[in-house]
Amino acid sequence: MASEVLLSIQNVISRLKTSHFVRDVAMVGGGIAAGQAIAMIFMPFLTRLYSPEDFGIAATFAAIISIITPIATMGYANAIVMPDSDEDAAAIIRLSVLLSLFVAAISFIVVYFGNVYLARWTGMESTPYMLYLIPLTLLAGAFLSVADQSAIRVGLFKAKARAYVESKLVTDTSKLIGGMWAPSGMLLILLTIAGQLTNFMMQMLRVPRIGVLNVRNWFGTVGIRNAAISQRDFAIYRMPQSMLNAASVGLPTILLASLFSASSAGQYSLAVLVLGAPAMLLGQAVGEVFYPKITRAITAKSPEAYQFLLKVTVILLVVGIVPFGTVFVFGDYLFSLVFGAEWALAGSYSQWLSIWLLTSLVSGASTAALPALRLQRFLLIREVFAVIFRAAALYIGFYVFESDMVAIALFSFVGVLLSLSIVYVAFRRLVHIHEVQQ
Repeated sequence: MASEVLLSIQNVISRLKTSHFVRDVAMVGGGIAAGQAIAMIFMPFLTRLYSPEDFGIAATFAAIISIITPIATMGYANAIVMPDSDEDAAAIIRLSVLLSLFVAAISFIVVYFGNVYLARWTGMESTPYMLYLIPLTLLAGAFLSVADQSAIRVGLFKAKARAYVESKLVTDTSKLIGGMWAPSGMLLILLTIAGQLTNFMMQMLRVPRIGVLNVRNWFGTVGIRNAAISQRDFAIYRMPQSMLNAASVGLPTILLASLFSASSAGQYSLAVLVLGAPAMLLGQAVGEVFYPKITRAITAKSPEAYQFLLKVTVILLVVGIVPFGTVFVFGDYLFSLVFGAEWALAGSYSQWLSIWLLTSLVSGASTAALPALRLQRFLLIREVFAVIFRAAALYIGFYVFESDMVAIALFSFVGVLLSLSIVYVAFRRLVHIHEVQQ
């Protein structure tokens, strides 16, 4: 019996070694792991150079950017992997680039005329001039998104991973050096933008500039009308869904900054940043490789799609329990030890956030499958309710209990329910498809 079990394990390991999917996940995951390792190595030094207020200012700006970034390409950048032909994919890229240029110009006008009001609404009254960085950040994010999706389309995971690692090293080294001379929230924002541009340039230097990766094909108007129509689901559903998701996730940072202090927002941002490392490592690595594969499996109506999704979901759950479980039990102690005594509050936040981020990680595979399952409408509706429920949770914590800790706990509980809803709907749709085929 023992020999049979051992043989079975050896067979599984052998299949994993020869699996293209596992190899691609390892490639992307290795790059992200290296990048996150760099961030974690630098973070204990950065938290002793920059104050929680500095981190709070940068985090508030990042929350604002994450909410409006999907507008930059109207969600079309995510559709680059969908067409069968490179010509159609290039048309989507041209559409995305044109939209980003237009949106950046509009955002500058909005900031110029509404600077005072925007600063008041976002808790950035002390640093309203930073809002003028929004157009530049939108452009940098849009071009990086186009480059990322193009590389994913043609399977250049190694070049993408190396560019990410190099940009993280350059960015965090710059933050460390800058923190020794003149630490500030403004510096953190500027260097983050520079990191995006570095990532883009490093990536483009390593890929063959042909097809969708030929930058000359990114500009013009050829085919953009057909691209806008054929992939309109991404603009109708994915863009508002992404914005609502970012809004609901960024609400605590913005509300902590405006209702409590930038320091509280900084504590929360560190907790999310640290916990986001394992979630990003596995979620993004699996998602980028899993997305095109599950899309092809569902489009081909393969009966193996259900088992494929189930296997990846279980793997994410098993692997995620260890890091998130550790933080749930020892979060406050670990944060004080690693990042300094003044960051103990971030550790307390992390204990509640770990529950939500574990379920968010587990739902990553199901989220990647939803576009192919034609469930982007569900995602949009879900995000509408997500914003309502998360805002209600924060309102109860801030105004009823007058406690930031209660607000974060309720916010996390809502996040757990929302993540599980995605898993339930994705599997239910696959079961339905399988029953119809039979």
